[in-house]
Amino acid sequence: MRRSSYFSLAALAVTSLATLAVSSVVGSSAEPEPEEKPFAQVQRPGSVDIESEYDLDGLLIPKEEIHTLLPRDAIPALTDPKLVRVDGVDWLTDEDRIIDVTIGDESVAVPIKILNFHEVANMTIAGEPIAATYCPLCDSVTLVKRTVTVPSKDPKGKPSTEVLEFGVSGALYNSNVLMYDRQYKGLWSQLGLKAVSGPLAGTQLELLPVEIVPWSQYKSEHADGKVISIDTGFARPYDGNPYQRYFDDQDYIMVPVHDFGGELPKKTLGLGIKVGEQAFFVPIDKIGKRFVVETDAGKVVVVASKAGVQVVRAPKGAQTLQSFYYAFTAFHPQTKIVTESAE
Repeated sequence: MRRSSYFSLAALAVTSLATLAVSSVVGSSAEPEPEEKPFAQVQRPGSVDIESEYDLDGLLIPKEEIHTLLPRDAIPALTDPKLVRVDGVDWLTDEDRIIDVTIGDESVAVPIKILNFHEVANMTIAGEPIAATYCPLCDSVTLVKRTVTVPSKDPKGKPSTEVLEFGVSGALYNSNVLMYDRQYKGLWSQLGLKAVSGPLAGTQLELLPVEIVPWSQYKSEHADGKVISIDTGFARPYDGNPYQRYFDDQDYIMVPVHDFGGELPKKTLGLGIKVGEQAFFVPIDKIGKRFVVETDAGKVVVVASKAGVQVVRAPKGAQTLQSFYYAFTAFHPQTKIVTESAE
């Protein structure tokens, strides 16, 4: 028996990582592959040339471990997408997964169905420039502020603040999306939580507590909220999930990852928490209606549903995100698995 295509729309073959997830295994035997395989860099013909298209000065990750799969912007990030009212949406089902972005008294729903095809949504909500980011290969979600401190080129000058706009680089590290900033062309790691090259290398983005909820919950809690419209300017089949069969195959990872934890199945979904040198991972099936993790910064309180994790409270200095286990531990090998609530 052979694996079949996860995504059958040929018109999107260049712009969908879901297609690449299939093309790398189509024609292979369904027999189990060896668990341990030597790392091999993937450089797909026609993909981005990171040395010519990005500023690699100060690169903080091994260049030989960066996979290049697509041209730059082949997955087009959204910037200031069109928003519609909750009561005007008829294309979402009650179970559809939503990133709830609520800042002050403004709320915007970012459907995962849309980020499957765009991965980054640059927005400004309640005056705060933010980005909702999603990597389908890791089922990882982060919500970040886009305002950063930029050092002066003059040694005597003062640093300034700047609002970045992020795009999708076409490259992966640890099977996770590498974004880039359009201003400086530096690379940014979604799960590494920082810039990994360019003049801002090492700069961390401020993460907001991540909340992934079902559409039924979002529209109940935010009747006056807004939703990213499917009128994005791009022809994409937003009504489906091109990665579903990738999710269903619990052992398959699309590109080699140098190393990751072995205590849980690779695609165990859960909450990742980073506080200084501390890193925690809570499997989603252990969270339930309320789960508390004690960190050096204080308590992180989270609930969960079939849609994903929803951080109710996180102290200053705690970075929270949703991710598959293998991807989070590839970046944070010191991760402690937490299966019992502190309360």
